[in-house]
Amino acid sequence: MIKRPLNPRFTEAVLAGRKVTTIRAKAWPVGVPIMLYNWSGKAYRSKQVDVAAVIVQDFTPIRIGRERDLICYHAERGIHPGRLLWSCEGFLSQQDMDHWFRATMKPGQWVDKALMRFRLVNSRLTEPNPTTP
Repeated sequence: MIKRPLNPRFTEAVLAGRKVTTIRAKAWPVGVPIMLYNWSGKAYRSKQVDVAAVIVQDFTPIRIGRERDLICYHAERGIHPGRLLWSCEGFLSQQDMDHWFRATMKPGQWVDKALMRFRLVNSRLTEPNPTTP
């Protein structure tokens, strides 16, 4: 199974179904199970702790830019109907999401990334199975 790291800040949001999108450098394959994990300590120097298996349902290119303290998000198309991007990303507010990206970008910088919508894989870890005791 493909494995991808998840910032521990978003673990609960993924498990509760609040975080249903992710923005990454490259798109993950659609329809393929991917195990999200946290590092138990320092990245690459500690064990990986599985969080949840997810399946990407859709993706679109997204361009993110920082103009002074303003963060701009331009997705090629909407893949999270009925919800605001910051909510789908597991942030507490638009300001929370802007703060996250502001810390990683220099003023005037623009980056091209992939915005992916995913769902939890149906399993005993994510959904109870009525046939299992």
